[in-house]
Amino acid sequence: MTPPSRFSLASLVSGPTQVRVGRVLAIVIVAAGLQVVTQTLLARWLPKDEVGIIALLFGALPLLSALSLVGQDSSIVRFFTRADAGRHDARRHVRSVLLLVVPLGALFALAGSRYYELVGLAAVAAVVLVASQNAVVVVTSILRARHRYELAMAGTRLPVVATAVVLLVLAALRMLSLELALWTVIGVYGGSALLLGFGTARAIPRGPERVPPTVFRAGLLFFGLSVSVSVMTAMDKLIIAKLLPYSELAVYATIFAVMKAFDFLFYSVSYVLMPRVNTMRRLPLKKLNLSIAAVAVLVAAFYFLFGKWIVHALFAGGYDGGVYLILPFTLSGVIKLFYSVPSSVIGGRLPERALRQFLWFNVAGMILNVVLDIVLILSMGLLGAAVATAAAWGVRLLGGYIIVWRNRSAPAPLAETVEPV
Repeated sequence: MTPPSRFSLASLVSGPTQVRVGRVLAIVIVAAGLQVVTQTLLARWLPKDEVGIIALLFGALPLLSALSLVGQDSSIVRFFTRADAGRHDARRHVRSVLLLVVPLGALFALAGSRYYELVGLAAVAAVVLVASQNAVVVVTSILRARHRYELAMAGTRLPVVATAVVLLVLAALRMLSLELALWTVIGVYGGSALLLGFGTARAIPRGPERVPPTVFRAGLLFFGLSVSVSVMTAMDKLIIAKLLPYSELAVYATIFAVMKAFDFLFYSVSYVLMPRVNTMRRLPLKKLNLSIAAVAVLVAAFYFLFGKWIVHALFAGGYDGGVYLILPFTLSGVIKLFYSVPSSVIGGRLPERALRQFLWFNVAGMILNVVLDIVLILSMGLLGAAVATAAAWGVRLLGGYIIVWRNRSAPAPLAETVEPV
């Protein structure tokens, strides 16, 4: 167990329990680079309207997946970090969850396709994308709970990496088109879900006892939290798609893709920190926040100095008109990085009452996000969408720190956790 007095962001990278944020981040960075490659290829080869269709599919994915996962992935992580979780049949529980969330994902994707009038291959791609994403997230969540972070993250990012590789090959052969890009999404995401499902079966523990129903109930609390996060992640793009031309969505999504460093850092820290906090007797939050601040300053400075040049170089000047979005995207990114601390502590360590309190703050942020998106997009265009997102993340961050402070005397951890594999 990491001594409290020495705990910091650096201790997550190399500690006695072998938690490796650095390794997880390396996997995320590779996937992030390939995502930028994918966006660059699409922006260079396809008309903006077609780029907007693909941006809509991937923009809606976080929300549709969160709606159909009903919080069961986070509930799995929370429960199976406990030392006594090895007595339970995780394999049976994962199978039961998959039987719920995969069909739900397909239904939500169909509903989304009808709403945005997506037909044919685009609608099929939406269904496969959401259903397979749900399967991948559930399977890798049990690996994450057992502290197999690198394997879990590699599985989560496998579809992204494989999609980029296939699109690179198509571009090299001068065959890239919207139709082939959609077939790539269908084949890669569907195939990745099947591969991970069969390939990781042996790594999932199978104890003699059934998982208690309280795990599903906890998932319902996480459901509200994950939906609010996903709404804030996707809502700006979804509302832009309804209020503005797809070409405007293409600009917004392309600039946002360049700014993904904040999201990937946030994801990597949260990915490890949530199960990790359950192993600590005390949480030196001041040191952790200072470490996050140092990282945030470095990344923000990088974007302020080089962001415009990167956009110009990657897209041959075709998207220079959107560089004004760098500033509000940076603000949102900094807030997200800090948000990883209270969200991980509340989700992985604090009692259910804190989860319920946190849910209300997140619902408030979600409602604010939707209202501001509509009002500001109509009055300010794309800049309004970016400003609305930053404001909503600020509400979430404030709520998270208030709840951590209010529950600072809560007993912790929930239980002694298993040591990482």
